[in-house]
Amino acid sequence: MPTKSIDAVSWRRLIALALGIALAALLVSIPRPALAGSLTVRSAAATTPGWTTQIEVNAASDSDITKITARLRLGDTADPFTTVEDFELVSGTATGGIWRTSQPVMLEMGVIHVDVDATDASGATVTRKVAGIIDRLGKTRFSEFTFSPSTVDIDRDTVTYAGRLVFEDRDGNEHGIPGAQLCLALNGACADYTTTDPDGRFSSPVRLYVRPDHRTNMVDSDASVSYHGARLYRPAESPRSRLKVLRQETRVSMSLSSRPEVIGDTVQVSGRLERKTAEGQWTGAANQDVDIYTYDSDLGYQARVATARTGSDGSYSQSVKVPQATQWVVYFRPEYLTGDGNWVFGPYLPSSQGTREVIYSEHRTSISGFKVSPNPVGKGAQITGSGLLTMQDATGAVVPLTNGRVELHFSRDRKNWSVAAEGRSGTEGQVSLRATAGSSGYWRLNYLPDYGDRDFGSVSVTAYAAVKYRTTISSFNAAPEPVKRGRTITVGGTLKRYVSSWGSWSGQWVYLYFQPRGSSTWTYMAVAKTDRYGKFRKGFKASRDGSWMAKYKGATSYLPGSSGSDYVDVR
Repeated sequence: MPTKSIDAVSWRRLIALALGIALAALLVSIPRPALAGSLTVRSAAATTPGWTTQIEVNAASDSDITKITARLRLGDTADPFTTVEDFELVSGTATGGIWRTSQPVMLEMGVIHVDVDATDASGATVTRKVAGIIDRLGKTRFSEFTFSPSTVDIDRDTVTYAGRLVFEDRDGNEHGIPGAQLCLALNGACADYTTTDPDGRFSSPVRLYVRPDHRTNMVDSDASVSYHGARLYRPAESPRSRLKVLRQETRVSMSLSSRPEVIGDTVQVSGRLERKTAEGQWTGAANQDVDIYTYDSDLGYQARVATARTGSDGSYSQSVKVPQATQWVVYFRPEYLTGDGNWVFGPYLPSSQGTREVIYSEHRTSISGFKVSPNPVGKGAQITGSGLLTMQDATGAVVPLTNGRVELHFSRDRKNWSVAAEGRSGTEGQVSLRATAGSSGYWRLNYLPDYGDRDFGSVSVTAYAAVKYRTTISSFNAAPEPVKRGRTITVGGTLKRYVSSWGSWSGQWVYLYFQPRGSSTWTYMAVAKTDRYGKFRKGFKASRDGSWMAKYKGATSYLPGSSGSDYVDVR
């Protein structure tokens, strides 16, 4: 049994080995398909310039290349105008080299694309679209070109471009190019476009411009015509002609609606810009900018404050906030932007006009909110005059004037004024000056600019203050203290007045008041008359705790006076 098992296994192995050998032989006998991955068309080119040339192809493969075919077509077409197959190996090997046509090929005019097919010994074929490009665009040129007139001005602003655009065919003959779009150029930028007629000719007028947006092509420059080429033709540019612009004389006037003396006020600046015509007459220059400048001799500074645009007749008018200045000038500066982005002078000459008179502008100032206190005021006492010092700035806004020199004036009749005090305004323009009140009269504040300040002085409104004699109650006392309930409290003191000095005042009525403890109200209790020594006294029945006080109510020539309070404890 074991021997039989071994024999069966060996037999099966022999059968499998035989089948494997047969399958391998079968695979070897089946032909393999050709592989094109190694076959490459590298390039194609013409060997010589001109209308007839041989074509060369550079190709490579793992096996010998057996056939080259080239199809030549114009770049914008799909169908070839010729196909060539007579290629011969001229350098390298059959697996990698250069093949060339045995006969020259006649080319068409235009940009030629060369499509190439290559086949090798394995039977593989590859096609490369546009393996090479041959440029045989028609040679173009401007056989004629004129540009006239060569000199222009603002009144004679039209020039004419004329000429002929031609190309050279394969036989060397020149023909006009019809329907070609041309750029009529000035200073490198197209001023206009035109199209050639059937014979390639053109004659086109171009009107030069000076626009309100400060753009112009009326400047000294080169004029030419350019052709950008097309499907069959190369670009071309004409010879250049020089354009000369005669710049015309201008003049500008200026007037002011009022004297520009106050900084921040509005003044109207107006006038007219004129130019000279080709015939020598003056006429308005419309849609031009006139710059308004001011100059301040103190600062040595010039600034443009506004720009005005002229109307159809050359006139202009512009509102301007008055700055710190001494002179006013208007300028016409005819600078314009060209097509190539440069600022140049245009067809006008510049001009200017200014004020002959030197006019100093200064800030308007004001003192507001003036008052005096106290009012009435005691004779010989201090009285305070206060207010706010401000000025108008260049924008027209009212702002505080700091550190301004201010005087406090007094007058009995509002005609003859004397200086009672002086000082400086604060950081916010506030003013507060004190003086001794000697008699009734009028008060005011007066701002006096320092030397070199560009300010107008100013005076406040007047305020009347009455001066009266002062009074007071001295030695005031409520006694005894403490006191038993039901007993008498005696309230007394001395009334005094100030005329030239303090002295007792007899024969006047003094009013007595009581304020119970815990109350905020004073209650009238009685009136007492002063004796020959100015003394007064009054008795009251003690009923509760509280404070006592005396008052003199004043008169036509006297201020009220009062005592301090005196507290009495009732037990």
